Amino acid sequence: MGLDKDTFGLSDRQLAELDTVFSRDSFSGKRVLISGGGSGIGKAAAWLLARLGAKVLICGRNLEKLQAAIEPMKEMGLDVRCKTLDIRDPDRVQVFFDEIMNEQGGLDVLINNAGGQFPQPAIDFSPNGWRAVIDNNLNGTWFMMQAAAQRWRDAKKPGNIINIVTVIDRGMPDIAHTCAARAGVIYASKTVAVEWAQYGIRVNCIAPGIIASEGMKVYPQEAVNEFPRSNPMQCFGSAWDIAQACAYLGSDASQFMTGEVMTLDGGGRLWGELWPYSKPEYFS
Repeated sequence: MGLDKDTFGLSDRQLAELDTVFSRDSFSGKRVLISGGGSGIGKAAAWLLARLGAKVLICGRNLEKLQAAIEPMKEMGLDVRCKTLDIRDPDRVQVFFDEIMNEQGGLDVLINNAGGQFPQPAIDFSPNGWRAVIDNNLNGTWFMMQAAAQRWRDAKKPGNIINIVTVIDRGMPDIAHTCAARAGVIYASKTVAVEWAQYGIRVNCIAPGIIASEGMKVYPQEAVNEFPRSNPMQCFGSAWDIAQACAYLGSDASQFMTGEVMTLDGGGRLWGELWPYSKPEYFS
């Protein structure tokens, strides 16, 4: 199955109307921060949690993109706003958390969705390319986790961290830098889930498989055409699937769950192979 590069992702109308198993007020009173909320999974999660009654703040580097994302949500009367942040800057992250804690009186759920990668055979990675992905996906996520946890600890308030990672059970050709970074996030999460339990802070991860979203645009069309063959369901997941997983982990329904990785990949880790750049002739 092929996908048109211009039609990746869900429209605002779809995000406003898609069904959900969660009740309309299940997040009433909860304050949620979503990094990378201007598109894809982050945007879908913002729509869903705001529809469920949460007060949602999305952040990212591009203010124009963030504003465009929240405009249709605000038109529906949802409680959403945006704020710029470069998660790779630890000093700015600290200031950012001070600001939002003062502005909204606290935070209940942090969804670390921001990140990015590019497909390329690992043997050709440049040092700068490697560092860029590690800095964004691993370091940036850690700075956000730690800043939130410090403030929950100091305020003696519980907290909930959800990290969007990737399926790395067997690694993944062509994105070794992402696998390295996300493995770091997963095992940091497992570790601090134990350390931070004393503060009432839960930490879990969601590992999406192939998701039809704007992020798919970085991959060659020839590779994308083969993506559904990487799982036994032979299809793409949607950003809404991941958003609903965020709702579960962000809700009281998961209150006895921490240190876990929730995998949503259509069974891909049990089945096929995925080459985000191109499959070498050697393996054919």
